[in-house]
Amino acid sequence: MKVAAKAVGAALLACAAAVAALEWAGWPGLAPWLAVRAGRGLEMDGGARLHLLLAPRLEAARLRVTGSQGEPLADAQGLRLHWQWRDLWAWRGGAPLRLRRVQADALQLNWQRDANGRTAWPVQPSGQRQEPAALPRIDHLVIHHGTAHLDDAPLLLAGDARFATQADGRWTAELQGRLRGQQLALKAEAGAGLALLAPAEAGLPPVRLSAELTQRNGRLSFDGSAASLLDARALDGQLQVHGHSLADLGRPFGITLPNTPPLALSGRLQHAAGVWQLGGARARVGRSQLGGDFAFDTRPNPARRPLLSGLLRGGPLRLADLGPAFGTDTPPSRPGRVLPDRPWDLPSLRMMDARVAVALSQLDLGSARLAPLAPVNASLVLEDGVLSLQGFNAGIAGGEAAGSARLDTRPSPPRWRVTLDVRGMAVEQWLRFQPAGLARDPLTGRLRADLDVQGQGRSPAELLGSLDGPLRLRLDRGSVSHLLTEAAGLDLAQGLGVLLRGDHRLALNCARLDGRFKAGVLRPRSAVIDNRDSRIDIDGRIDLADETLDLRVVARPKDFSPLTLRAPLRVQGRLAEPRVALEGRALGGKALAAIALGALTPPAALLAFVDPGETLPPVRCDGAAAAAASAASYPAARQQPASRPRASS
Repeated sequence: MKVAAKAVGAALLACAAAVAALEWAGWPGLAPWLAVRAGRGLEMDGGARLHLLLAPRLEAARLRVTGSQGEPLADAQGLRLHWQWRDLWAWRGGAPLRLRRVQADALQLNWQRDANGRTAWPVQPSGQRQEPAALPRIDHLVIHHGTAHLDDAPLLLAGDARFATQADGRWTAELQGRLRGQQLALKAEAGAGLALLAPAEAGLPPVRLSAELTQRNGRLSFDGSAASLLDARALDGQLQVHGHSLADLGRPFGITLPNTPPLALSGRLQHAAGVWQLGGARARVGRSQLGGDFAFDTRPNPARRPLLSGLLRGGPLRLADLGPAFGTDTPPSRPGRVLPDRPWDLPSLRMMDARVAVALSQLDLGSARLAPLAPVNASLVLEDGVLSLQGFNAGIAGGEAAGSARLDTRPSPPRWRVTLDVRGMAVEQWLRFQPAGLARDPLTGRLRADLDVQGQGRSPAELLGSLDGPLRLRLDRGSVSHLLTEAAGLDLAQGLGVLLRGDHRLALNCARLDGRFKAGVLRPRSAVIDNRDSRIDIDGRIDLADETLDLRVVARPKDFSPLTLRAPLRVQGRLAEPRVALEGRALGGKALAAIALGALTPPAALLAFVDPGETLPPVRCDGAAAAAASAASYPAARQQPASRPRASS
């Protein structure tokens, strides 16, 4: 028995010694044999060494990987692969392949994935169903000289890269290609130890990283730290952005941003667990000054799209700098038109969701003659292709404007609805102009305005050409220039007298417009301006569909004038080139009367232009008085609003 035991022990010792010797020698010939047996496009030189026990690793002078059609996928020289057996077992269970260290003197890669995420790489263990490939996880990647060709349909990335690990451990990379259809170039440099594809559980400390991404119309630069570049984990640093438009910069990353003038932006960029954050952002967009804090959540969630949230603050924001987002920076394609007709990029609104609060110190309307809105507060909400401006509230010339807007991109054509409520706006504070010869602040009063319209279309011109809904304007406690009043009535004698004495303001009894849009045509049901000198009635239409107008302005003086034409004014033509003229029928009647009287005696011809005035009660804008004034001004048929039901939005 003792002899047998000694024999068994000696045999086991001999086996252990043999295994140790083979382990030390790298199991000669085993690695190439396993590669051939695997039949998965792996080829390596005959001197490859394989260590399976204490520190599992593969050492090969050269290793090549080919696809199912024989296409070259990888060619590595001076290769060392390190792994742990539990990682391989997890891989066999369907987890992404994890390697603890990959080192090569030279490496050529060809990475391709189709739209379904499938690749020719043998990333699944034998016998398992081919699924969309997941990128391997590599804790430490050291490539002294490397190149890669990338064609990744799911990432919408195509290009060629060069990368290297320097002798001091620094990591450098360059990429030339296209991302989401945008031409770009990337240059990056990092300190020693940066992992390209390390999993979060690797627990690698962040290292210094600087990167610069150049587009055709923009540049992004980052200077900070990161633990992994491609997964962008533990990313923290300063971001600098310069671009031709905010939309161009967001497009490669799948972020829907508005078209803007050239911009410069800076802030602190951070990333963790799929959430990007930009804090303390400061931006100059055109001549607007903005800031804010934002987060972009890209974590997979079947219930929603990627979500942009945050607070936009700062000011002033110039309305002209938002013009490119609405197509106003492009002249209309149709000659003689003024309304922008460039289609909006509406499909991009279905790529993500957003919830952004807006708190601006000032909204500049883009004209020195119009006072800005200050302050301005609102919320922008984008959800399932529906963009809403909610809770809009702004101070305006001592008053307040409130409203909302909604764009639903799901139907075709898209549907819009806008509501606006203005109360207490001082017209003389909002309109900053002083025409020569007129009284100071030729129009004053507190404006009340109500607008509730809806329409459909893919451009501003289509939208405005389909508007439907009511519009009401009313001026309380107002006044108007006496000279303007006489000019509207073509009262030459009194106008000359006012001009010689100096203009002053007349208190308004009523100034209001009550109208409705229908298929883009605005027709006033009641439009009147009344003071103690005259009453002015306005009738006609403004057609936004074909951009024409036909308005009739009738002034009815209340006092005597020795010389007045007293003919209605007609404002006609296109919005781009309106024409103002006297109504020929009324003026012709006065001319015929003057000729007839002049035939009796020439001085009598002037009697045709004498106006004794009318005895008209003052028009009141409130309650029943306003309704009575409206009924007295227009036929009863004009008082009936359109009965077409409103479409819900």
